[in-house]
Amino acid sequence: MSSNNFVRTILIIDDDDDTAAALSCILESTGYRVRRAADGDEGLRMAASEQPDLIILDFMMPVKDGFCTCKELNARAELRRVPIIALTAFGQDIGEEHGLERGTVINGIKEFLEKPVEPNILLERVAAALKD
Repeated sequence: MSSNNFVRTILIIDDDDDTAAALSCILESTGYRVRRAADGDEGLRMAASEQPDLIILDFMMPVKDGFCTCKELNARAELRRVPIIALTAFGQDIGEEHGLERGTVINGIKEFLEKPVEPNILLERVAAALKD
């Protein structure tokens, strides 16, 4: 359970079912409520209906990649303040390739995590993103 005595909802948007399942297991074991979407379009619909406290977003996906999804999330007033943790096999380098500078928060992205992510690092970064 979160330290604030209420359940925080985390939306995972990732086309890799194994990754999404592993992340869900880690997060649920510490008390978070987890919802999952398999692509950017489904993630946008779920974000609008679920109003998550945090989004973990894969950046390399078919249908709609993480960058497009991020832009659309931030175009919606009701979702603009939801923090995003970018999850990618390419780490921060992919953000830099798209003009995102190391250490900055752009389009709601609080953090870049590289796949596979260590459970303790995931939980630390999630907790930090939810504090802000």
